[in-house]
Amino acid sequence: MKNRLPQVALLIGFSRNYRRGILHGIASYVRAHGPWSCFTPEQGLYGGVVPGWLGGWNGDGIIACIDSPRTAKALLRSNCPVIDVLHSARFAGIPSFDTDAGAVAKLAADNFLKAGFRHFAFCGFPGIPFSDRREAAYVNYLAAHRREVRVFTSRTGRTLPFDIPAAERHGIGRASAIVAWLQKLPRPLALFACNDICGQQVLNACRRHGIKVPEEVAVIGVDNDEVLCRLCDPPLSSVVPDTERLGFEAAALLDRMMKGRGGRVGPVKVPPLRVVERASSDGVPLEDPITAAALRYIRDHVGDGIAVKDVQSHVRRSRTDLEQRFRKHLNASVSAEIWRRRMDRVLSLLQQTDLPLSKIAAQSGFATDSHLCRSFKARFQKTPSAYRLSCKNRQRDW
Repeated sequence: MKNRLPQVALLIGFSRNYRRGILHGIASYVRAHGPWSCFTPEQGLYGGVVPGWLGGWNGDGIIACIDSPRTAKALLRSNCPVIDVLHSARFAGIPSFDTDAGAVAKLAADNFLKAGFRHFAFCGFPGIPFSDRREAAYVNYLAAHRREVRVFTSRTGRTLPFDIPAAERHGIGRASAIVAWLQKLPRPLALFACNDICGQQVLNACRRHGIKVPEEVAVIGVDNDEVLCRLCDPPLSSVVPDTERLGFEAAALLDRMMKGRGGRVGPVKVPPLRVVERASSDGVPLEDPITAAALRYIRDHVGDGIAVKDVQSHVRRSRTDLEQRFRKHLNASVSAEIWRRRMDRVLSLLQQTDLPLSKIAAQSGFATDSHLCRSFKARFQKTPSAYRLSCKNRQRDW
């Protein structure tokens, strides 16, 4: 190890945005603390199939998406440190990393709750560990908020395949069953899909059978695969996992293990970043038409510097009447909802763009960037510039 580069196999694959994000994180670590000599085959490990070359490989470390005990045993026979970045199960002697299912479910549920939804559903791939974890977390979190979650269960009598790609292919044939299930549920419905592939399948089923999205069913997926989400009709909202941090931390642990320093057994749970909202969840679910109209107006005009009086004028109600409706249906005042929407837009623009503060202020309904800075600091105890810098530093340094 002292006289040559560490030989590291990255058995992760390139097929999905989630896995590419892990590889980006590993690459960031290697650039900062390497170099390593990395072997990165295009295909990952699926269905317990172990590559034949592994038997004769003489490397120093492995980072892999391990989906079965058979694969885990084969990798351990390589007699080098192994890190699992899929966490389909606990494998003795192999530290693992995973996106925190509880934090993912909380982000999706809070997004729906803030929007005013009262009916909730989950669709996933039963038997696939990451899907089952997200389902349980979503159900439990909303149960704590006294909300019931309807869960889609396949009624075909067939057992879903264990490996993820096979389960996703199997899901293509579930459209009729998904629609039959949705048609029995109360609306407007907030549906959380276990990942973007599942979310796309739900959206395709709704479109084919005339279920309106997001008016009747709002959908949020996970992974924020930009291409896939934009191919959906309507574009799919999605939770953004912090896969680069996951890959970076997995590489850091492998480096320590290759140097004989030991490592945590895991699983290490990495929280997601945020929800990227697109048209699939951009609905107003309230049964009260006045409050719903007011919320739509706020959503559509939050960047125009609107005040409570503008909302009143739009819905033609007195301030007292409108405030009572907001308190009843949203447990918030009209001005609080305007400010929440403004700050959500500011946070999104700071995280996702390099726009100057003057343009962010203009697009978020603030008269000046100084007004934005004062309001932001009062709310978050830091300036917008400091917040943006912390987001960038977090991705670099972890």
